[in-house]
Amino acid sequence: MTDLQHKGELIRSIQSLQLPETLLHALDDAQQAPSVIEAIDYLQHWAKQWN
Repeated sequence: MTDLQHKGELIRSIQSLQLPETLLHALDDAQQAPSVIEAIDYLQHWAKQWN
């Protein structure tokens, strides 16, 4: 993942959602990063809906 600002936001989201840290490593994998980003975006949306 090349956008450092967006990556920082995703890392904070992973931590706040208490997701496994393996997702942090997946952000650096070009094949896995898009799926991880999409999943985190969905989880953030659901978390906002529940709160």
